[in-house]
Amino acid sequence: MNNGKNLRKVLVRILQILFSVAMMVLLTVSLILAKPQEEKTVQPATAASSEAVPAVTIDNENDIPQLMSTFPAHLMSFLSGSGMDFVSATAYDVVIPGGFGRVVNQSWQTAEGDPVTIRSIWPADAKNMLEDGFHFMPYGGPSLFGNASPSVRMENDSTIRLHASTDEALYVVLLPRSLSGQVSSVCSSLQLYYASGSKAEEEDNNRNNN
Repeated sequence: MNNGKNLRKVLVRILQILFSVAMMVLLTVSLILAKPQEEKTVQPATAASSEAVPAVTIDNENDIPQLMSTFPAHLMSFLSGSGMDFVSATAYDVVIPGGFGRVVNQSWQTAEGDPVTIRSIWPADAKNMLEDGFHFMPYGGPSLFGNASPSVRMENDSTIRLHASTDEALYVVLLPRSLSGQVSSVCSSLQLYYASGSKAEEEDNNRNNN
């Protein structure tokens, strides 16, 4: 009888020890999981310009470098020999929180005379400059300027709008719905450019040197 009682006491003691060890393990794991993680460095959004830049309007494709020199980021445009016909372009400032943003609006035509508008917007987070009245499509648009990600495709009754962004700027393509079957071929000739001595070139050089 005494042997049975003693055995029960030993088993109860062993269970208490095991329970205490298990609680200590759980407590240790909880402390490890609760340890604050190192804060990730968040790149601040590009600050708006504090100074306005005069508007520039051109009607000759050869003058596009003038627009590049006034745009603080890479400028989207069609490759030479793309088959697109240049119509006109304007670069102008817009008031945004903290200062001024910059927009370059270019008008082009296909060989058949269909209008295509491409727009470069700085800074990249100025999505409030996108027109209202468009709805999202259940599929993405083609990649723009070799970007790995597809563009966002939105439409209204008459127009297809594609947009994509980099860490520098927001880029938009507007074309009539009659070109729905040619969206990819039209966009395949888009590329990003900057003028020699521009802010975009300076930032590229800084990134390459880091």
